[in-house]
Amino acid sequence: MVTRVSVYPSGMPASRPRVFNIPASAPFLPVLIDALRAGKLVPGFPATRDPLELARATLYLPTRRACRLARDVFLATLDGDAAVLPRIVPLGDIDEDEIAFAEAATGELAEAALALPEAIAPLERRLLLAELILQWANSPEVRGAAGSPLIANTPSAALGLADDLARLMDDMTTRQVSWDRLDGLVPDDLDPYWQFSLRFLKIARETWPGIRAERDAIEAAERRDRLIEAEAKRLANSDAPVIAAGSTGSMPATAKLLATIAGLAHGAVVLPGLDTDLDDASWQRIGGDANDKNQERTYDGAPAAGHAQFAMQAWLTRIGIARGEVVALAAPAPHGREMLVSEALRPAATTDRWQARRNTKDFDAVADKALASVGMIEAANPEEEALAIAVALREAVETENKTAALVTPDRALARRVVAALERWQVPVDDSGGDALADTQAGVFARLAAEAALGGLEPVTLLALLKHPLLRLGAAVGAHNVAIATLERALLRGPRARPGSNGLAHALATFRENRDSLHRSDPRWLIDDDEFDVAAELIARLGAALAPLENLKRGDHPLAGLAKCHRDAIEALGKDAEGKVATFAETDGVALADSLEKLMLSPSAAGLAVGKADYAELFRATIGERVVRRPEIRDVRVRIFGPLEARLQSIDRVVLGGLNEGTWPGETRSDPWLSRPMRRDLGLDPPERRIGLSAHDFAQLLGAKEVILARAAKVAGAPTVTSRFVQRIAALAGSERWTAALRRGNQYLDYARALDHPAQVKAAARPAPKPPLAARPAR
Repeated sequence: MVTRVSVYPSGMPASRPRVFNIPASAPFLPVLIDALRAGKLVPGFPATRDPLELARATLYLPTRRACRLARDVFLATLDGDAAVLPRIVPLGDIDEDEIAFAEAATGELAEAALALPEAIAPLERRLLLAELILQWANSPEVRGAAGSPLIANTPSAALGLADDLARLMDDMTTRQVSWDRLDGLVPDDLDPYWQFSLRFLKIARETWPGIRAERDAIEAAERRDRLIEAEAKRLANSDAPVIAAGSTGSMPATAKLLATIAGLAHGAVVLPGLDTDLDDASWQRIGGDANDKNQERTYDGAPAAGHAQFAMQAWLTRIGIARGEVVALAAPAPHGREMLVSEALRPAATTDRWQARRNTKDFDAVADKALASVGMIEAANPEEEALAIAVALREAVETENKTAALVTPDRALARRVVAALERWQVPVDDSGGDALADTQAGVFARLAAEAALGGLEPVTLLALLKHPLLRLGAAVGAHNVAIATLERALLRGPRARPGSNGLAHALATFRENRDSLHRSDPRWLIDDDEFDVAAELIARLGAALAPLENLKRGDHPLAGLAKCHRDAIEALGKDAEGKVATFAETDGVALADSLEKLMLSPSAAGLAVGKADYAELFRATIGERVVRRPEIRDVRVRIFGPLEARLQSIDRVVLGGLNEGTWPGETRSDPWLSRPMRRDLGLDPPERRIGLSAHDFAQLLGAKEVILARAAKVAGAPTVTSRFVQRIAALAGSERWTAALRRGNQYLDYARALDHPAQVKAAARPAPKPPLAARPAR
């Protein structure tokens, strides 16, 4: 039986939790704010049209971007009327001052908020954990029993393991799993590697709290959860209206806060895209059998952790209300795509119902209408995919006031689309950030370290010299002739001795022996002026890289290496006026901040690193930091990551990179705990992330127009279509899916025709006839 809910009725029992739903096809924030102002969410609020009335309420939304967008929607709906807006807060950013100094806060609550220690800095935690892992990996017990192939023992590998360990610690904190449960795991039943891993985790359990206590700090996840718990207590003692919207309650602490808000007489929770079309038996199957302990895979009795509704189903079960009691604030859009998506993404154990559903009398009409405005682009490669997506976005802006957006987790695809849109000067706001290591400043910093510490290897050296941020005391492009001379003379033949001194010696030797070259060798044409500028370039390069090149052999403190690295980067990027181009833009500011944190970190000062390991370690250190571009307002084309796209309302949505491993992403195996160990501890399986990706995918399919896109090959290797797309194609049937491909591939035809000449004309045979005066004399 299919459970359906009606649009908001006139009343609702106050004794039941107040839970609402906005369908995926309805514009979330406009519907939410209209319902709030109309008094549909909280009984008796707003009581008057006083401009200060709205300010009594608190509105919780999932992200900061959603909060900014909500303020814009409020301003649009007020239509010129003056009003003080509600307090709009991201769910993860609870204000400590609000808890401590609110009039409703008890003395115990205020004291708890004020006494909360600071969270340990992310970089400090990563380096401390890496040092702990290095000590363990290099201990006689581990090296003697396992050897280096089993346990990574380089600084960069230790930092990678530290990141995974930090994620595990956050996961255990978030899921409220006690470390004492490690004692319940039986080492004799495990592979030797997992026995070593478990032994280390028990050591870390005893050592890490002491390390944190020395710094008077706690885990960031623990601090967040304690603040959320304190906020729930504050709200329970307050009579101000409070609404939480857009969250699925995937974290236990957030789920508790949402449950508290839903149970308040002045509170309400608004869910995003609750599935009301799935039959009750399949809905219950999402949660699985609570008594079943084997959660290895989805089958009868096991939870479907990869389902889009997994978090909301668990939360509704927790607070004890059925789907039928959830009140819809809006009707679904006429295209009725929710039913098709619900069927396509149903739990794998219930897909045998597809045949029965397709045989119902209303399925054909619903599926035809749902897919009428859906297109599928199947490009040959990512470059073709990007250009076809750019054409689709370009077409949308031809219609006045129509908005379009690309949503993809693939940042390389996003950058290609931005570049393709530049040919038409279409302004685009790209909100998805890039890893600092992949930005222009990050690449320049990496090249500087690799070149200096790698003996000026020719390929790396040329990449550094031709980088747009290189200045070496002159204007941009001033060294082009010197770089070209250096490349011709030295970098395309036998390699010079490592280092800038070896490079200078090789150039001087070549200059002395130039006349002995055969006249057919083009290097014989290099004149003395070109040798002079090349020698000057080598001298400037050597002076800039000296802090790193002149380091003595052996290990050095990481903080000291970072200081030398920063000095080298500054010298390489400083122009004639003393301005450092490397640190000028947003990514440069982030790079300078990261280097400064490394230089000032007490843990970095105590971590000894070899010269050969620094470049790789530096890349791993800055790899986790994301640099976002400044937001561009008042544009009609945007690029979002799946997280940034939540709660957005866009007319045409292009979902790009729909391949397995990209959307959904690859399931990461935990290097510290095996699947059975995670299951026994009560942690989520890796497929839980697939459920989050599925929810984002389902929500975005509610847009008016949807274009799906993928590339058949990436880097020359065949790809596999995303499981979400495969399910929709299988349910829709070959005829409807062929029509969707036809609609999508018209953009491929446009993209291929863009650079195809109308007429191909053969070029004439070259016949150079320079005047006598212009011909070379030797």
